[in-house]
Amino acid sequence: MDGRSWPLYAAAVTGLFFSTIIVGLVSAQGVIPYQTMDPAYLVATEKPPQIAETNDELTRRVADLEKALAQIKEKEQAAAKKSAGQMSVNLSGRFFIDSVFFGQSDGSMAAFGDAQDTVQLRAARLGAFGKGFDVFDYQIVADFASRDGSNSQRTSLKDAYIGVDDLPWLGRVQVGHFKEPFSLEELTSARFITFMERASFISLFVPSRNLGIAAFRVSENERMTLAFGGFREVGEKPPYVADDDGGYAFTARVTYLPWYDEATQGRGLFHLGLGYSFRDVDNPMRQLRARPEVNEGPYLLDTGVFGNVEDYQLLNPEMAFVYGPFSVQSEYLAAFYNRAGGEDPTFHGVYVQTGYFLTGEHRFYNRKKGAFERVKPFENFFRVRTSDGNVETGLGAWELAYRYSWLDLDDKDVLGGTMADHSFGINWYWNPYMRLMFNYVHAQVSPPRDATKADFNVFQFRAQVDF
Repeated sequence: MDGRSWPLYAAAVTGLFFSTIIVGLVSAQGVIPYQTMDPAYLVATEKPPQIAETNDELTRRVADLEKALAQIKEKEQAAAKKSAGQMSVNLSGRFFIDSVFFGQSDGSMAAFGDAQDTVQLRAARLGAFGKGFDVFDYQIVADFASRDGSNSQRTSLKDAYIGVDDLPWLGRVQVGHFKEPFSLEELTSARFITFMERASFISLFVPSRNLGIAAFRVSENERMTLAFGGFREVGEKPPYVADDDGGYAFTARVTYLPWYDEATQGRGLFHLGLGYSFRDVDNPMRQLRARPEVNEGPYLLDTGVFGNVEDYQLLNPEMAFVYGPFSVQSEYLAAFYNRAGGEDPTFHGVYVQTGYFLTGEHRFYNRKKGAFERVKPFENFFRVRTSDGNVETGLGAWELAYRYSWLDLDDKDVLGGTMADHSFGINWYWNPYMRLMFNYVHAQVSPPRDATKADFNVFQFRAQVDF
């Protein structure tokens, strides 16, 4: 016998010996028949069937899995075939509940009047969107909480458009009622902006939704976007206008990402953008009024009515920087008015804002839109009692923010004053779709014609949810 194999032989003999003894003892108790005391019988009849049964079970499970995968594939193919012949329907919505409190000195009340504390349903929107036939999509959204100039409720139309993707040269084309491609802050949805309201000059000058057609193109590496289109000014009322006097606009925007951290999907980035708009006016009489960064209360700047306006142009460079939980965003805007008679005034506005997530999250950036998207907390907020009686809590995401904005409505023979806003914000994201916001705004106003300067304080709170 080979000296190297005798230990294996001894182990086998020993194993068979003890197996025979154990089987004999069990057989003596009448548990199993005698023939199973034969080790050869055990090896030949019991173990091979067990192995065969295991293999059969594995084969059966693999066959079941393949069958299930085939069924899933068939359902996906059937769904794709069905969707290719019809438009899908999905619902969306949001509502914001705002509370606004004003703090005024005697001088502020004398200059602007007594601002009334307000609670309101700031937004109550319901919409539908969908896709079909591979390249087509649509969206329609109505807001049931809008108000007109007399503060009466009215239903306003937000988005109502159809889109076509993958067109040669143009990329994507949209037709209908939607936001003109202008301003990083404006193109970032109100669901995702850092403060409750946009900077004052954004609301005053920047075009929002109008009727038109626009093309949107994205570079292959998604580092650059280009958008341009022609529009007719109708605002967010039901889109109807009958006027031979003009009201047309051409608007364009280009963005570029000199740096984008691919490994972290945008936890670090540097955004540059430039917007331009030429706007023919249908009414030569214009008036510019601005509140601080609040949707309620008195107008603190007012140019009064000035006439002979033929058209005006907007120029809007923009910048954003994200480095982990820290972010900076800034925009400058110049509005150049062209008048048939009188001097041509130019108005200016600028803001710089910064934010920091105490819980470590970052602002998400949509590379196809060149704008910011939904914040996703690392941990959703919850507070529950577990089965063992302990209380477990999730923090959600916490963000601190500050913004300085400045608006100048004084130029040539048009005098509207200047205003500087300091806004402080705390945002508590319960989950990606719900958040609480607190803003404090301190406005420093310099009225025209050397009138007495005054300050204005606003405290705001918002509860927000969207789906």
